[in-house]
Amino acid sequence: MPLLDKVTCPHCWAVFETHSVLWLSTHPSLIGDPRLGRDAQRRFLPTRFTSDGLAMDEMDSPCHRIACPSCHLEIPRVCTEMESWIVSIIGAPAAGKSFYLGAVARTLRNVLPSHYRVSFTDSDANLNRKINSYEQAMFGNPHSDSLIPLGELIEKTTEQGDQYSTVFTGNQRAQYPHPYTFTIRPDPTHPKLKDPVAASRVLCLYDNAGESYLSGSDSTLNPVTRHLAQASMLLFLFDPTQDHDFRRAYLEGEGTIPTDSRIALRQQQTIVAEAANRVRLLKNMPSSKKHDKPLFVIVTKQDLWGHLVPAIAQAAPLHITGKEGVGYFNADRVTAISVGIREMMVRLSPAVVDAAESFAQKVVYVGASSLGMSPTRNAAGEWVIRPRDIKPEGVEVPFLHGLNSLLPGLFPAGRKAPATNSRP
Repeated sequence: MPLLDKVTCPHCWAVFETHSVLWLSTHPSLIGDPRLGRDAQRRFLPTRFTSDGLAMDEMDSPCHRIACPSCHLEIPRVCTEMESWIVSIIGAPAAGKSFYLGAVARTLRNVLPSHYRVSFTDSDANLNRKINSYEQAMFGNPHSDSLIPLGELIEKTTEQGDQYSTVFTGNQRAQYPHPYTFTIRPDPTHPKLKDPVAASRVLCLYDNAGESYLSGSDSTLNPVTRHLAQASMLLFLFDPTQDHDFRRAYLEGEGTIPTDSRIALRQQQTIVAEAANRVRLLKNMPSSKKHDKPLFVIVTKQDLWGHLVPAIAQAAPLHITGKEGVGYFNADRVTAISVGIREMMVRLSPAVVDAAESFAQKVVYVGASSLGMSPTRNAAGEWVIRPRDIKPEGVEVPFLHGLNSLLPGLFPAGRKAPATNSRP
């Protein structure tokens, strides 16, 4: 496979020429790197290679792994072969981003190969170990028949810890979020594409702590959300159980609301406004100009409020069976539901609609449920769920919509089809 001319680092978002990529030494004596510390394997620009193209370190050991020349963090080799597709996920603290990511990974692994003949695999298992642990906890839990507290099923993402990498520049240290990277490419049996490489991408996702999107949390030494300016698509997770007006108008009349009583109700439009400010600052955009990348407002916990939007029950199925075994993505369904959800949001959370539509030229409203059902309380007052009962709904919609716009030849956008020939 031919190499790209330029590569975007999924860690620090530096763009560099492919020939300047660094390699990780393998000889055990070559320890210590000026950017990553004394325990890291040394990075180097090779001058000698083996007959099969592997770099050789100064101790004549063949090397296999590569790194960014700017931050020195390791990047998947596939990043030098396929263009990156950066997707940023925004949300308040405790909005459920980690549950959403686990549900997205599981759903795309199932839907893309089976319905669209598109492969969806880990680009780097080490980089993806956290999101894979979310997926395992939700869908491969050895205690799937037991009631497990949500806080034990997936721990809350913090602003420190193993989801961030420390990079040194002199005496200064900066924290970068670990990316989750997935390789998207058409299956060899895909009948539509003549150039599979052009229709392939490395998807880069980020799971920042919700606190990272609060005012003042991003800085030169803590550039944890600078992927926002590089993203081709932004997803804002709106949690209706954290919204005062939404709760008061509808949810409180529906019975108990599955949320942590320790979590403060939030003005979630401030999260959108802060993200907009950072994008404008990093891209040097005037305040009057709207961002040209799509913003998806994902209203989570659809199992609680979905009955309030008639279009959700009335819409045709999302996945339409097509000829030659390649499915169609039902764009009409997404549009109809987006209109319905927007109408609901205008009534209940107009400030969120205003913040989103003041920021982005294109805003799509999506309903989703990472769990597919509401948890219950145990005797200790904890919200619990049996992992076997988790059945995500709608989590894949932004990614299918984004892929269809980014790579139209990968799978077509279909229209309405009989339910007997479709998947829900």
